[in-house]
Amino acid sequence: MNKLLVVDDDPEIASLLSELLELEGFEVETANNGMQALEKFDMSFDLILLDIMMPEMNGLNVLSQLRSKFTVPVIFLTAKDNEYDKIIGLELGADDYILKPFNDRELIARINALLRRTRWDNLVNETDDLPQQYTVDKLLLNRKQQSVYYDNKYIELTGTEFQVLLKFLENGGKIISRDTLSETVLGKEFIPLARSIDVHVSNLRKKLPPRSDGLPWIKTLRSKGYLFVIDSSNDNV
Repeated sequence: MNKLLVVDDDPEIASLLSELLELEGFEVETANNGMQALEKFDMSFDLILLDIMMPEMNGLNVLSQLRSKFTVPVIFLTAKDNEYDKIIGLELGADDYILKPFNDRELIARINALLRRTRWDNLVNETDDLPQQYTVDKLLLNRKQQSVYYDNKYIELTGTEFQVLLKFLENGGKIISRDTLSETVLGKEFIPLARSIDVHVSNLRKKLPPRSDGLPWIKTLRSKGYLFVIDSSNDNV
């Protein structure tokens, strides 16, 4: 049974969410402010639903503190269709966001999609025919351990960032569209104005150190998508 932490300063919303999620088979705990969320959080939680707009300590501050130590999946809940809040949240390491008021089925679908991406043992069993390790330059990705190293130094990635990098490497230096990335990594149709997948790719660019061969890691190809540069032969695409 997956364990979720619901963080919302409105006790009624937190209670309704808890009831909905428990009916879906989740174990749920709630927190009504940012400080309480940080005090309650431990590694037994599989996912956090985190409200952005809270007094004293908002969801962005909570996420910032969590991401300094943990990679637990986080979905932001926000009542504001505010591009700035969404982008900042994604840049801080949120895996997804959903706007209030939301459709119950959409929320459950988002949660399940994100949890599926973190069930690495199942992923490995289902993809035994695929390589369990990828190496480019001094970058080493281990699928089974969900780990990434560059020159033997560990790189801290969120689950979504890891999946984006894995998808790049699985495609072996071929162009991959934003639609494909969004559908296979985020589990939803790509919406240009939402920019979710672009922010995750941008975060990945920032976290990957400069290559020893001087090549870029990721190229953006207008109207086509992204290209992860494997070697000099596809740096000129």
